[in-house]
Amino acid sequence: MPWFNSLIWPEGVSTYPALLLVVVLAARIFPLPVLYHPLTLFSHLATRLAIKVNPDPNRSPKQLLISGSLALLLAWLLPMALVYSLYLFSELPLILDALLLYCSLDWHTKQQQAYAIQQRLQAGQLTLAREQAQTLLCRQTSMLSAMGISKAILESLTLRSASQFIGVLFWFLLGGGLAALGYRLVLELQQQWNTKLRVYRYFAAPVAFVGNTLSAVPKLCATLLLAIQFGVIRCYRQCRQTRLNINRYSFYLLCCASVATRRSLGGPVYYGAQKQQRSKIVQQHEPHAADISALVKLLQFSHLCLLIIIACSSVLQLVWHRTY
Repeated sequence: MPWFNSLIWPEGVSTYPALLLVVVLAARIFPLPVLYHPLTLFSHLATRLAIKVNPDPNRSPKQLLISGSLALLLAWLLPMALVYSLYLFSELPLILDALLLYCSLDWHTKQQQAYAIQQRLQAGQLTLAREQAQTLLCRQTSMLSAMGISKAILESLTLRSASQFIGVLFWFLLGGGLAALGYRLVLELQQQWNTKLRVYRYFAAPVAFVGNTLSAVPKLCATLLLAIQFGVIRCYRQCRQTRLNINRYSFYLLCCASVATRRSLGGPVYYGAQKQQRSKIVQQHEPHAADISALVKLLQFSHLCLLIIIACSSVLQLVWHRTY
């Protein structure tokens, strides 16, 4: 509807930054419950699809890679084709963009889940904390101590903040609601078919490659935001240590988060029954439950800085357009 856009927004100026700010505010005030979130349904469907197309994880790596590639295409293309067909018939594409962005954002829900785990830890309810942590973690939680759960939640929140919030905003600004949703679906598939689990080691390699590639720039943006706040030199020194079994961009981000919180991160983890050695990011103190809410505040401030930058860029576009 070009006539509608021209009434409310100057022609030639992107509407995405302003629309993004409105939707982020709406998602913060009116978050979708987990049980009714479209991504929850998609996650369940992805898990069932993997059971169907990956019944035997002991097949040859080549067969598993082919199955994983076909499963990725099937799980991703069907919902994307359905949503794209809505654009073809929609007279309000901006409203559809806003709805897709809204459905792609669930950072507030992850925040609340982390707060609930923190409360369990502070109340000494370790068993309940372990059970609730399974909603955010892929690693085995049954043997984790209170410190181990706190560390795992800090890592999960840091990475999810970059990939599931900053990443969604990044792709929305580049390609609108369809790009944001497509990116978010890839992340959900990557989360459900995690290569760290033996059963998905080869099957999930294609979706892991796509997900890591698409989230590289958002993770670098999140890394830069933390480094600017807490010292570029300190973060650079932390990032220079040896990296082991952690994605490069995730490692840089975790190093900066470690500097920001002054808490040690990384170290060995169990996925299923297998122990995996990882880089140990050493700081003065080990994490504890109270650090969860402290980290959330740091991440929220980073989000606020990013949103201010987006708002300023939108204002500058308007000023430039009206001036020239």
